[in-house]
Amino acid sequence: MKDYNGFIPPCGIYCGECPNFLRTNNPCEGAEKHCKVRKCKGIYVCCIEKKRYNYCFQCSIFPCSRFKKFAEKWMKLGQNLISNQQNLKELGETRWLEKWKHKINMN
Repeated sequence: MKDYNGFIPPCGIYCGECPNFLRTNNPCEGAEKHCKVRKCKGIYVCCIEKKRYNYCFQCSIFPCSRFKKFAEKWMKLGQNLISNQQNLKELGETRWLEKWKHKINMN
């Protein structure tokens, strides 16, 4: 795991635990650049561009089938995106990032 302080994507992935962010050859620069530029057609476009939400939990149909399918893939990589969304809702962005930083320092 690696410290990450940038943009939190609407799906609630913590980039500091993403294999693409952690790789040594050509690592992802994090959601700040990757998500805002790439704008995945699934979660990002639905949440940010269509519904004008910052996070999926703000939607009345959360967790929708699209989110659940996306979250299943990330569960295999060690992140529970539904739990991440609930924590974002309860803690807010700053405290959510602090929680992840604390987790990094504990390892």
